[in-house]
Amino acid sequence: MIDFRKPEISDKLWVKERLSVRDDLTCEYSFSNIFAYTAKMRLEIADVEGFLVTRCFTGDTIGYCYPVGMGDIRRVISLIIDDMRLQSAPCYFFGVGSNEAKELDGLYGDMFNIELDRDGSDYIYKSEDLINLAGKKYQPKRNHISFFKKNYNWSYESMTPDNIEECYNMNVEWLQTSGSLYSEDLEKELQIIRRVFENFSELDCKGAVLRVDGKVVAFAMGAQIRSDTFCVHFEKAFSNIRGAYPMINQQFVEKELSDYKYIDREDDLGLENLRKAKLSYYPEFLPEKYEAWLINAD
Repeated sequence: MIDFRKPEISDKLWVKERLSVRDDLTCEYSFSNIFAYTAKMRLEIADVEGFLVTRCFTGDTIGYCYPVGMGDIRRVISLIIDDMRLQSAPCYFFGVGSNEAKELDGLYGDMFNIELDRDGSDYIYKSEDLINLAGKKYQPKRNHISFFKKNYNWSYESMTPDNIEECYNMNVEWLQTSGSLYSEDLEKELQIIRRVFENFSELDCKGAVLRVDGKVVAFAMGAQIRSDTFCVHFEKAFSNIRGAYPMINQQFVEKELSDYKYIDREDDLGLENLRKAKLSYYPEFLPEKYEAWLINAD
């Protein structure tokens, strides 16, 4: 039986050690995300024979991240399957990369239904593209940024413990003004952001803050997930301030993240408007992800 428990800041070092064996990871494998999402999905972790194993509960299903570490992967997957057998809900692996999908199919293909998960694909961009916004295709973004700079008394600053509370209050206001267009999941997201903000420095996060007339109108934050890739976990702006979203996007990468080759802006959750927005920045690639549902536990 796997001894799962809630992740704490004290787990950061050993979790990052397990994650360091691979340099092709996506947003699910960021310690900051793992730590934060305990507030939304009852996420739990375990150190299983040298592998990080993550389990979370979402609705009527139980998801497991594909294990990451060094050792006997077949043995660890077998232990996870044993844990799945103990559950009274459908179980599956999520965030499974192409190589891992092939590995799982080769080891236990008759026990899993492996499906492409387009909604879960991360959007990966070149940092230089997000900074320069060069070419005709980015003209609308440049127009919005130009409008913002010309029409607002704005300022930029790095996110620090000194301005985090203002960012949190801005997020509360953003949620309140969103009204019925948004689901209760955004209330849970507020809990996630609070958990990250309270541990901002310990999670090795970076962030950006945009002000108009001294008031916070946008912020963005995230953490490194690979040696050359930074993952933006959260980005919020007031939609009634034209250009606030493209401005915080561009400024964050230019001011804080230019040393990274790639920026991972996570997935679109299958939401049409979010997909359209992410595609409008022309990602360099979308790494394939798969879900693997346990169909035969015998």
